[in-house]
Amino acid sequence: MRLGMLADIHGDIGNLSRAIDRLRQHDVDQVVLVGDVIDDTRNADQTVDLLHACGAVGVWGNHELGLCVEPEDEVRELYSDSVMRFFSTLKPRLEFGDVLVSHTFPSEDAMDVLSYYVGRPEDDELVAKCFETIPNRIMISGHFHRWFAATPMGRVDWKGERTLRLKSNERYFIIIDAVMHGFAAVLDDDQNVLTPILL
Repeated sequence: MRLGMLADIHGDIGNLSRAIDRLRQHDVDQVVLVGDVIDDTRNADQTVDLLHACGAVGVWGNHELGLCVEPEDEVRELYSDSVMRFFSTLKPRLEFGDVLVSHTFPSEDAMDVLSYYVGRPEDDELVAKCFETIPNRIMISGHFHRWFAATPMGRVDWKGERTLRLKSNERYFIIIDAVMHGFAAVLDDDQNVLTPILL
């Protein structure tokens, strides 16, 4: 299955539109959001329109946590019904076979706002906790606005500058860089490759 990964859009509809076009060129089976779709009301309707049109599914990030988990009336009044409906479909995490998608570290509780601020991917203990507590072979996150990959043996020498070839007998924790910074990615878990895309 080819998954088109969009992390940290932050309402950047120009880069989002380019990213969707590039993912179509890669003939992805599913567009997957890796959280932080918007920042606030700016471009919220246009962002959701683009994502709805390409059939995107995904997980929420800390920026839309208040829209996805028991939104208050004051929040609902700021957004259109279509935006609220779309965000009600986002999940704390999603699985596609043996691939798990979450916004922050998959070992953390996505419903707890503090879970988004526990540390950085360079903290080896936090990455080790992901491998200890999550059984999936491939874990994908966003949130940190950078490329990063690790196995249970440690960090991989990779910063999104090339295709990442995954060993079929190895486990991975991978962070996708932000759409707002001009990036997207395609994960082909049948071919065991993750391809960074420069928009």
